[in-house]
Amino acid sequence: MNNQLIKVITKDDAFRAFALNGTNLVSQACQAHETSRIASVILGRALLATELLAQATLKGEERLNAKIAGRGPIGNVVTEADAKGSVRGYVTNAQLEGTLDEHQQLQIGTAVGHNGFLQITKFAPYSDPYIGQSQLVSGEIGDDFTYYLAQSEQIPSVIGVGVHLDKQGLVDMASGFLIQALPGATDDQLSDLEDKLKAMTPLNKLISQGSEPKAILNNIFGENSFTELADLNVGLAAEPPKEEYAKMLATLPATEVQAMIDEDGGAEIIGKFSGKRHYFEQNELETILADILARDLDEDKDS
Repeated sequence: MNNQLIKVITKDDAFRAFALNGTNLVSQACQAHETSRIASVILGRALLATELLAQATLKGEERLNAKIAGRGPIGNVVTEADAKGSVRGYVTNAQLEGTLDEHQQLQIGTAVGHNGFLQITKFAPYSDPYIGQSQLVSGEIGDDFTYYLAQSEQIPSVIGVGVHLDKQGLVDMASGFLIQALPGATDDQLSDLEDKLKAMTPLNKLISQGSEPKAILNNIFGENSFTELADLNVGLAAEPPKEEYAKMLATLPATEVQAMIDEDGGAEIIGKFSGKRHYFEQNELETILADILARDLDEDKDS
């Protein structure tokens, strides 16, 4: 079951939890951006963490943007998600070549950096955006989202995310979980959860074994210890059609569109989140330019 997210509550009413298999969406995003091995892991972890955070904090038409700026060589890591299961993202340096530590693991924290911040911006209809920010603690993504929840949301939480690559460097499994304490959770229950998290099979091993969302939560809480409340299909946000980019071009000054025609005979737009290329022929730009000039003329008449 690829791209499935489940929401559960423990039978003692102490915790709610989310678990996600996002293998397909992470794989598709990495293919679209032609990411290197280390960029695939970083982008994948960020997509998973953002989707989990969105499901835990959003409702209705709300959406959020996450920006990780750790001042590392990967550059910025930017993701967006909504309450309906759509997520998208990119990294500044998608072709970054990573180095290995003494355990032959990619140095994710070094690539992301931790001399910076995680900023979460939440958007809701008919209200001003809410911006929360916290310092990065490791650059490992999951730790940084966990720290954000503790600092900005004031909710005891833990996020774990992981991406496994095959020998060719392609994504073959990507999963994660989020656990949050409910208002009635006692200190003993919180302590017990800490012990369970320390005793759980390492997430990377669970992921490499192909564990599905329910199996991950079973490994943490134990079987028959929670009730499933909902499940949701999640995936990459749809790429805007070419017509939407035409509308964006129509907001430019006429001189800029004229320059595209005179200097290049066309224009190519690359979707920052999708990596998809849209090409506008000269005649298409001329149509857009005519609309801009007509609009400017109308505005001059009104003023």
